[in-house]
Amino acid sequence: MRKGQLLSIDALLSLVIVVMVVGVVMNTNDMIRAEITNLLDWYDRANIANNMLDVLTKNPGYPEDWEENVSGVKMIGLRHEGYSYALDHEKILALNRSKENLTDIFDQLARGKDFMFEVYISKFNVNVEGRFPRVYINNITFANPTPPPFGVIVDIYKPEAGDTTFRVSYIRVIKGGKIYENNEICSINNGNNIDLDQGDYVMFITEEPVVIEGKRGSEPLHDYLVYPPVVVEIYVGLEEKQSNFLIEFSPSGSCPGLDLKLGTQGNVIITVSSYDNTFPDLTSAYNRPRDFYDLGESLYTIAFINKTFVEDEATIKASMQRSPWIEPVERTFVFLRPVYNLSAGPSDEEPLVYGFMKYKVMDGEVVRVKVNSSNYGNLTLISQLGIEIRGLFVYGNQSDLNATLVWYEYENGNKTPKLKSYKGFNGTITVPFKELFGSTDTQNKILLLWLYSLEGWSRNEVEIEFIPEIRYMLEPKFDDAIIKLLVWDDR
Repeated sequence: MRKGQLLSIDALLSLVIVVMVVGVVMNTNDMIRAEITNLLDWYDRANIANNMLDVLTKNPGYPEDWEENVSGVKMIGLRHEGYSYALDHEKILALNRSKENLTDIFDQLARGKDFMFEVYISKFNVNVEGRFPRVYINNITFANPTPPPFGVIVDIYKPEAGDTTFRVSYIRVIKGGKIYENNEICSINNGNNIDLDQGDYVMFITEEPVVIEGKRGSEPLHDYLVYPPVVVEIYVGLEEKQSNFLIEFSPSGSCPGLDLKLGTQGNVIITVSSYDNTFPDLTSAYNRPRDFYDLGESLYTIAFINKTFVEDEATIKASMQRSPWIEPVERTFVFLRPVYNLSAGPSDEEPLVYGFMKYKVMDGEVVRVKVNSSNYGNLTLISQLGIEIRGLFVYGNQSDLNATLVWYEYENGNKTPKLKSYKGFNGTITVPFKELFGSTDTQNKILLLWLYSLEGWSRNEVEIEFIPEIRYMLEPKFDDAIIKLLVWDDR
């Protein structure tokens, strides 16, 4: 080896190493730069979704009551102005209802990107299956006058001449404190009749039209024709006078208990009621937002693509597929429902009243429904206190207004329908709070009232109010909401 050759080889090796190190450093630098760029791009994309949701959910907007006048809104926000930790239900609804007026604001929030905004909230759902009963005779009492110039005659019979007996699908007689049903009444017959005494009770469901007639001498008192299926109840008076009221079987001498005629002549004191034998099934369900989320059933969906609101699902999916990235954000919130809005329209979801009762209501508390219309119409109110549900059906017009209240109680393990009737005066029905809600013991219980349906009357012709006002007794009820936001870039 010549002198100096070793040094040349060392220098060459060193140069190769230096070149390799420089190459590695330069390549690493490019990789780091690319990673940093990707990270910044991801952070920027993620920030769009998070920042957008922050703006929407962490402030009430400007002005704070923007939901009442969307034309003047400067910035939208869903936060309730009175409760810093809750969203405002009215603003949630207004965001969707007025979205076409908010195009520029949405575009600024999304920084020119495309997005889809989904809202899932908890919901009530009430349902009435079936028909409320109408009351035809409401506790009409037939009694002898004092002094009695003529005896009172009361007959219940089929209207066809020559065939006065009618067939019933069910009969119950309470006599001497004992209950007899259907053919069991044969055990208390007296020949072809069952004599009814003071304190006795008869209830039957007729399968045929019947006439309920009362008169004093030749003077008619009442004359009703009722059609099946109808319930007739008869209470024999407790006053100190004999009531010669009886059940007559047909054919003569038999006791089938299903073909009857009821009546008497003179010395009568009975109270009669008659109403439809139809009772609705009342249900109330509460579903949490996660239930709707899992089913993909949002309260509403807002999709904003290329500065235009889009509703077609296929168009939205196609836009997402064209984007190289999609950033999802999902958060759970609480929101405040309207607590007290007695002028709201009919709904099977949104109640007129909803909240925790801080106190027990007074025994004299009433709910008043006033109808200012000459048209015949009806409305249905559904009440709920705790878990008990009741339905009030108001029908008629201003001069002939009636109402029936229906609820259910368990008796001997059976679900038994209960009915109460109300007569209006000057277009007004007044129902005691205790009867409509089942109790005045309201403290620390959830109270709800829905205007379930309204037919024949306009909403401004109907006034619903509590007397005295119970607004001060209600604390707001907070429910859950899920908001999901997807942001992408379809260019």
